[in-house]
Amino acid sequence: MVPARGRIWLRAGFAVGAVFLLAQFAAIVPAARDWMNRFTWLYELRQDAFYLVAVALVAARAMLVRRDRGAWSLMAAGLGCYAVGTVCWVAVFVWQDPPPFPSFSDAMWLAYYPFAYAAVLRLLWVQRSRISMSTLLDGLIAAACAAAFASVLFLTGFTGLTGPATSVMVSLAYPIADIALSGLLLGVWALSGWRTERVWLLLLAGMGTNTAANGLHAFDTTHGSFVPGSWEDALWAVALAGVALAAWQYPERPERRAPARATVGVVLPAVLACASMGLLLYGSWHEYVLPHASSAFAAIAIMAAVARMVLTVHAVASLADARRQARTDDLTELPNRRLFQETLDRDLHQRDPQRPMAVAIIDLDRFKEINDSFGHHLGDQLLLLVAARLGEAFGGDGMLARLGGDEFGLLLPAADMDRALQVATGLLTALRHPFELEQVTLHIDASIGLAVFPDHGTDRTTLLRHADTAMYTAKSDHSGLAIASGAADDDTGRRRLTTLEELRTGLDNGELVLHYQPQLDLVSGAVSGVEALVRWDHPTRGLVYPDGFLALAENAGLIGRLTTQVLEMALQQCRDWRAAGLDLTVAVNLSASNLHDPGLPGHVAAALARYGVPPAALHLEVTEEVLMRDAARATETLDQLRAMGIRLAVDDYGTGYSSLAYLHALPVDDLKLDRAFVGHCDTDPRSAAIVKSTVELAHNLGMRLVAEGVENEAVLERLRRWDCDLVQGYHLSRPQAPDRLTPWLLERQAVLLAVSQGGRG
Repeated sequence: MVPARGRIWLRAGFAVGAVFLLAQFAAIVPAARDWMNRFTWLYELRQDAFYLVAVALVAARAMLVRRDRGAWSLMAAGLGCYAVGTVCWVAVFVWQDPPPFPSFSDAMWLAYYPFAYAAVLRLLWVQRSRISMSTLLDGLIAAACAAAFASVLFLTGFTGLTGPATSVMVSLAYPIADIALSGLLLGVWALSGWRTERVWLLLLAGMGTNTAANGLHAFDTTHGSFVPGSWEDALWAVALAGVALAAWQYPERPERRAPARATVGVVLPAVLACASMGLLLYGSWHEYVLPHASSAFAAIAIMAAVARMVLTVHAVASLADARRQARTDDLTELPNRRLFQETLDRDLHQRDPQRPMAVAIIDLDRFKEINDSFGHHLGDQLLLLVAARLGEAFGGDGMLARLGGDEFGLLLPAADMDRALQVATGLLTALRHPFELEQVTLHIDASIGLAVFPDHGTDRTTLLRHADTAMYTAKSDHSGLAIASGAADDDTGRRRLTTLEELRTGLDNGELVLHYQPQLDLVSGAVSGVEALVRWDHPTRGLVYPDGFLALAENAGLIGRLTTQVLEMALQQCRDWRAAGLDLTVAVNLSASNLHDPGLPGHVAAALARYGVPPAALHLEVTEEVLMRDAARATETLDQLRAMGIRLAVDDYGTGYSSLAYLHALPVDDLKLDRAFVGHCDTDPRSAAIVKSTVELAHNLGMRLVAEGVENEAVLERLRRWDCDLVQGYHLSRPQAPDRLTPWLLERQAVLLAVSQGGRG
């Protein structure tokens, strides 16, 4: 932050300041105070020198470092006024009998406040230009609550002022300025997103300490107990030291900032609102007359909290409605494929192997001919009638869904093979009755394929594949109904065993490779990170994608070895990119087995140290389904990883069935919205509603929103307009091997740097 040649004088300046700060605290000891009182010049030197050193350090920061120069110039000007007032007071006015009031020192001390206000607001504006309505309300709650309590401190007993108008105005200006500063400090912290960066903590602590010292001084002065060289002087010195230290803190990179837990953004405003309510109740119950300003500020905080609650309820309700719409078929209002698959996954996860269940795939025969002959309008009417008739025929004990086109799915959670055959036969009988449409009567037929758990599979993919195969069998032999065969299971088993052995060999031979897909920061326009996507470079089959082997590795207990190799390769590549000047983060996916491995945090820490990659450069992604299997153990592992400084993300957000129930409790930083919603948000109003609601929810919870599946400029522009944080997809770049992606990254970084320098020039 400062050139090497300038570090010596900077350290010397802070060392001198530390000496004078210790002298301030030493003066509190009665023996030391008595000794210093005999040498008044020591009191003057101690006070004046410390203030001037602090001002010099902040002014040097403003002159030598370009970043946030405007904010620190304003702060230096304010502290300069404060120091001039103090020097004049200690050197001249304090020795007059009586000391003049108001004096030139009062003018300088009061001049500090507008500069301090402007500096804090300028710093906030530079670091956070986009502020949502919910964040504004959080800032209002915090500011009003702080002002309410500060008013009690500064205004209680502050009545009956007499004397010249100038004296009265100056006397009123001090408490008003301190009350405003108290509200501003806590309000700005809320507007910053409750950040815990050192620069913010030190600055707010320093200025807050100054305000507290002013309050103690006002109290002691009112009661005639103020003594020069007491705790107030020490606290004023600590306040200046805090501001000077804040000025020289290294700014944290955006990807390394540790956002507050999602609950902080909800709990803190609620606590502040309750504190304001408690202040009003205390004044009422104890017949304690609060200053009118305190009551007004407390009321403002409570009203803002009510508005914040209404806004949050509206956002959650909008999101819930959008999620419901996303799981409902537009035409028939039946559950769609997504909800059907989620329900099947949930039932299989909870299913006792001794309790059978059945899945049926229903496909209408020759439906395309009806559409081509009579038009899509009549085809839609027919689908509505088919959906209604199927719903009546199967009896409601399960789930009927439209999977797409003329295909329907049926889930029978309590049916064995005999019961499934009985229901399927009833469905065929119902469908073979004529359908009366607009001026035409149609006869249709259907083909149904049945698969039963656990005979034909124990997971969703296997069951649906066997039911689909059976449906095509029924269609090809015109039987109308077919059951999954054991031969298909045998063939699938042989293929699985062969693939499993080949995968074991591939892990031993290092056949896994990583392709990386860039993630674009929509605010800066820079590629801030990449997602690592594993591929299997099979000796004979070529490049095998994850859906061809990951599930097999998970079931066979190989996912731990696989994840270890992926993590090692990703961190090694991250190190190489950073050495080449590409400051990128890398995201790696975790599975359920990984989260249940107690040694995972230790292994990740060792790998980070081995490759010299900072924890903030590693992002780990988990799916909602993974978290739901054993939420307590998964959360414990994620807490350990997050404590190391690693960012965590929920991948494929919106595809799970318990998102809203668990989201507030999960230790995650980012939400990655599934491509199914993002890809059509420029043309589908429902997808657009889901994306907008999810962006708003993520920001309200202090998280970033990463949109996957951006495949055209229209979608990208929509996401930019909705304040999405990061995007990835084919429109930006397909996943690529490092040797092809690196030149692209370097070229894009050079172009962005040239544009930035040209803009500054």
